[in-house]
Amino acid sequence: MRGLDQTRYSPALRRIWPWPALLLEEVAEWIKELPGDLWLDAACGEGQLGELLGKGKRFLGLDMDWERLGRARRRPYVALIRGSVESLPLPRGSLSGIASVETLEHVADLDAALKEFARCLRRRGYLLLTIPSVTLRSLWQMRVTRQPVYCDPKEHVREFSAVAVRGFPHMFETWRSLEARVQRHGFTVVRGGGVGFLLPVWRGRWAWIEHAMNLLYRETMNRWLGRLPVLRRFPYYRIYLLQYRGSE
Repeated sequence: MRGLDQTRYSPALRRIWPWPALLLEEVAEWIKELPGDLWLDAACGEGQLGELLGKGKRFLGLDMDWERLGRARRRPYVALIRGSVESLPLPRGSLSGIASVETLEHVADLDAALKEFARCLRRRGYLLLTIPSVTLRSLWQMRVTRQPVYCDPKEHVREFSAVAVRGFPHMFETWRSLEARVQRHGFTVVRGGGVGFLLPVWRGRWAWIEHAMNLLYRETMNRWLGRLPVLRRFPYYRIYLLQYRGSE
């Protein structure tokens, strides 16, 4: 399974579609605030998260793709490992923290991955997860067109949403369901957040409204949108900070 396509972290693409860059920056800021001497970047891709964190943390990088791991060698990881999040090649209780960016939507056995995260974390260790989430725009499109709107239908085995989505031949899982899963594996939700609060699509003579909103979809405007009670439930990316308290 592959995490976020971190090759999209570039100044040129950021001006067109800023959300992958903003997500990585947000994750890096959250991690910098946390304690711990050894972290794992699970499904690290080309290692852009490691680059953002620099040498402020001792970070291991793990991915299944040899080519991506090869490119990640340029980043300041203490070691790079080829492996799957469903079977981590690491000792029990060896990590202070794990970051898994845009990975769980690709994982066939989600419980196996969560079990492995719990096994490798020390008690009171941190797990920082991000997942793609159904936006208000995507929800609107699905209801109007009655066609599924996914982040990546070829690779994703599931999608996540703040509200239940039914009627399509694809697995949608709610945030509440995911939160119940992580709690069964000994995790407690410490903090939640999101990046990319996209408004519904405007059509016809009102299409200029969406064009104008696209120009405003940047950090300041989007953080303001994310404070609104309804919109904050529909980010493009959902972020969770969890703490491992031990198995039940």
